[in-house]
Amino acid sequence: TFLEAVEPGFLAKPSLARTAGAEAYAALKPDMVILKTAMKASLGDGLSALGIPALYVSLETPEDYYRDLKAIGSLFAAEARAEELILYYKAMTARAVNVVDAAKRKGVVSPRVLVVQAAGGGYEVPPASWMQTALVELAGGIPVWKGANPGAGWAAVSPEQILVWNPDVVIVISYKEDSAGLARSFKADLRFSSLSSVKQGRVYGYAQDFYSWDQPDTRWGLGLAWLSRALYPDAFASVNGRTDGMDPLEAEARRFFSLFYGMDKEKYDTVIAPALKGDWR
Repeated sequence: TFLEAVEPGFLAKPSLARTAGAEAYAALKPDMVILKTAMKASLGDGLSALGIPALYVSLETPEDYYRDLKAIGSLFAAEARAEELILYYKAMTARAVNVVDAAKRKGVVSPRVLVVQAAGGGYEVPPASWMQTALVELAGGIPVWKGANPGAGWAAVSPEQILVWNPDVVIVISYKEDSAGLARSFKADLRFSSLSSVKQGRVYGYAQDFYSWDQPDTRWGLGLAWLSRALYPDAFASVNGRTDGMDPLEAEARRFFSLFYGMDKEKYDTVIAPALKGDWR
């Protein structure tokens, strides 16, 4: 839906199932196939045998983004554009560091943070290697679940374990519902009434539009900015002044969608603004 809004007609383009074989790709007569690295094992040999060049990208961590954007820029002879986007992410990361430094100068202690996905009536935590963990650390938080999920995907976590962790801040994620409502449900759950985060009112739904901002999506820079504000609101306000009287996070969102997707004010107001959910303000 988002890509159709960005480029009308996108949904009419050919699509392939994740289980499609190399022959299905060959039928589209591509000059080059760009795939996630995880698909190399199942498709790499087949594409190579058919003489189809492939570029494999990970795009899972900040470091992946820097490397993979450079490779994509080289492929399309758009090195300057790739460098522009890389510099955007590095600037967003540097700004998060500035927020943490400003907080430390005021004597603010690093908050202990729990990120959970609300799923099936329960809660799950991500692996330590995933973007959610990286964003918490980049934003100056301590991920309390780190080390508790050695697997390759989200892992269920019990209410008893959440009580043991007793995080200072809880961030609730959902990929199907408005995370703000699920954060309110977490706060209202009597099982969690003794948590410091609940008592201090520091339970938030991760910002969303068409996609949640916590993922290894192009929005991860926005997700980092949002998380910096959630963890260090005063320092964030001091580092990020208002732009033309606008809330700094809204100004950043407008800048992002303009830089990455060419959206002008009118398109942002009609496409993105109505889709914004979670505790994004």
